Amino acid sequence: MVSSRREEATGFFVALALVWLAWKIVLPFLWILFKYTMGKTFLSRRSGLRKSGEWAIVTGATDGIGKAYAYELAKDGLNIMLVSRNPEKLRAVSDDIGSRYGVRTKTVACDFTKTDIYENLEKEVNGLSTIACLVNNVGMSYPHFDAYATADFLTIEFIEQLIACNMNSMACMTRIVLPKMLKQSAIGPAIINVGSFSGLVPLPYISLYGASKAFVVHFTEVLYQELGETNVILQAVCPSLVATKLSKARPRLFAPPPETYVSSALDMLGVETITLGYLPHALEAFGSRLVPKSFLKAKGEQFMRRAHKKKG
Repeated sequence: MVSSRREEATGFFVALALVWLAWKIVLPFLWILFKYTMGKTFLSRRSGLRKSGEWAIVTGATDGIGKAYAYELAKDGLNIMLVSRNPEKLRAVSDDIGSRYGVRTKTVACDFTKTDIYENLEKEVNGLSTIACLVNNVGMSYPHFDAYATADFLTIEFIEQLIACNMNSMACMTRIVLPKMLKQSAIGPAIINVGSFSGLVPLPYISLYGASKAFVVHFTEVLYQELGETNVILQAVCPSLVATKLSKARPRLFAPPPETYVSSALDMLGVETITLGYLPHALEAFGSRLVPKSFLKAKGEQFMRRAHKKKG
């Protein structure tokens, strides 16, 4: 009798554990796979961008993820307004896009760490016929992992520049472009805000950078609610490691080249409002939620020590 009750109790707790496992791990895992396969195939709004306007605006468009967005959107048939700091790089990218894809391009050279640039940018944007897409990509990061209290590069000037580049640029460009989008009759223009995995999961030793990327997520979510009854699509893209010049990472499955990453992220337009953009990154983020925060802190400390060794 006692043995039977023990077996019943054991069976109950095993069943409970299996339900918890399914709820917390199996179902979320399957849901991720569904979105990045069936969702991409049947729910993506990427192909509709060409019908929603003639121009795409890409900030930080001469390198890495921003450059990849410019090329992918040109490949989709959109004219591209390239906005970045370096006039020579802008000309080179503009010429290459024009010759490859036969679309029109427009270049605007400006430094997003400044705050007196938006009057001119507004004039340039107002000169465009119709806007299909705004990609708020421009941003700056830490030179290496370090503690907020003691990092020698975290001067007041650096802090102001990072906030201006990562947050002010997104808020101002969206405010300039959004009223124009809302006046268009076409369905499905998009605002794509490029954030970071560190904006979803607090990572020590890149505190201000991560906080600026958390702004991207919050800003996109509240705009999505405000614009729910309009035709504008919102998306916050939160990549993990991408193999760019800035990251110095070697291309591999979990660090794709920017072209691979951006192609996948654009396919997720309309599928997820807040997205990792790329299946391996989504699985990586899923796994990070299952590990203790102490592990993430230890990894941050490891990166910081490595950076200090290189300096010293």
